[in-house]
Amino acid sequence: MRTITALLLMFSCACTVSAQLGWQQLYRAGTSYTFDLIELPGQHIFTTMGATQLLDAQGSIQRASYFHDGGTYGLQTLKRIGPNELLFNTAMDLGSCPWGNASLRLPVLGKIDTLGHTLLIRKYEMNNGICSGLPGRLEVTGEKGGITWGREKNFFAIRVDSMLEPVWTRHVERSGGFQFIKELPNGDLLAGINMDTAGAVVARMDAEGNFLWSKSYMRPKGMVHDALIEPDGSFIITGYTDSIRSATFPASFHPKLFMMKLDGDGEVQWCKGWYSSPYQWYTYQPSSIRRTLDGQYAVLATTGVPQSTHYYHPFLMKTDTNGDTLWTRAVGSSAYTYLPQDLLAHSDGGYMLSGVIYGEFPESASLKFIYKTDSLGRFNCLEHTNPVEEMDLFPVDSSFTLTSVSSETTATTILVNDSILDPSIFTEYDGCTVATLLDPFKPRRQFRIRPNPTTGRFTVEFP
Repeated sequence: MRTITALLLMFSCACTVSAQLGWQQLYRAGTSYTFDLIELPGQHIFTTMGATQLLDAQGSIQRASYFHDGGTYGLQTLKRIGPNELLFNTAMDLGSCPWGNASLRLPVLGKIDTLGHTLLIRKYEMNNGICSGLPGRLEVTGEKGGITWGREKNFFAIRVDSMLEPVWTRHVERSGGFQFIKELPNGDLLAGINMDTAGAVVARMDAEGNFLWSKSYMRPKGMVHDALIEPDGSFIITGYTDSIRSATFPASFHPKLFMMKLDGDGEVQWCKGWYSSPYQWYTYQPSSIRRTLDGQYAVLATTGVPQSTHYYHPFLMKTDTNGDTLWTRAVGSSAYTYLPQDLLAHSDGGYMLSGVIYGEFPESASLKFIYKTDSLGRFNCLEHTNPVEEMDLFPVDSSFTLTSVSSETTATTILVNDSILDPSIFTEYDGCTVATLLDPFKPRRQFRIRPNPTTGRFTVEFP
């Protein structure tokens, strides 16, 4: 009996340790275009909030660095290449633009290690007539190179090799812009594009950036955001069925968050939609989709203020591989508005969100946030219900022709100086005290348990 009791006790302890607790951290810091969360060994997180920061498993900044003297902006998008190496993009101003009355902004790509030391940075001068080369997101390719593309309606893409030398640059002379570019197992590329009147567009390109096919869905004002590549060669696409530019919603505006499965030729296999009321979707903040540890899907979206196009709160949802809803969560204080940016499916089964929170704070009108949930997506505070209605959608694909023009691009190495920063300059707050004037952060866990998860034998360390 004692043996059985001991085994049950050990099993109970193991389950308790494996069920990771959530936390909410706020930071007085800069931000980046995508505020990417990169998980490193030991559950440390590498991210960029103005500078680059290394966070421990509870969200406290352990190390920070910054590079300067290169004339560039701060890091905008960050992707992991190898165990200790990351690829990033940013931009730099280069005086007036020869093609228009604007500043010439050049895209910049670089490599950095997990200590924040820069390894290589290069700027790219294109002859494609685009003044704003400010890059949007970034994709790492199989040979440890990368692809980046323009923001908004700057309809270009640049591919580089592992030494950041240009492989090709493509420019599309249409009103639209890339939202994602994913490399497929055979070397082809899958692109998501938002275009005027064509709505949400998905296209397949060869490895050289030539379009093989392009199809539009959710016409005329649908928006595509993110994608997962399935092992069978199909694609899971997320976006919104409608978008709007006016300050208020007309009665006819009922956008739906959608998830759509396409085969390798772009044919619709199924499509699910979610309608949110009274907090309709904020359609100009992209949704994100990630594969969960158990092979399902997690989606991050943004709700809007009722009858307004202003953003409101983060919305997190888990579905099965058929798009059927397993659970939904929403988080945020009614006194603040939030703009979520990145979603990470954490190695412990939980989820992490990053973004910006706006409102009245000590000496600031905004702070950056990173929230961590448990494996069921539960937030440790400020969670609230946000009912959604799930429905089947029946989009019809419409093929049309897209062509790209090859552009000559010259790469030039940029020399910068690295600086190690004192982590204390980034003031940290406990996000659960947001309603009580944000008392400075005090660690809630004064002990450390390892290994975690555990197989039944573990060590507890405490002062």
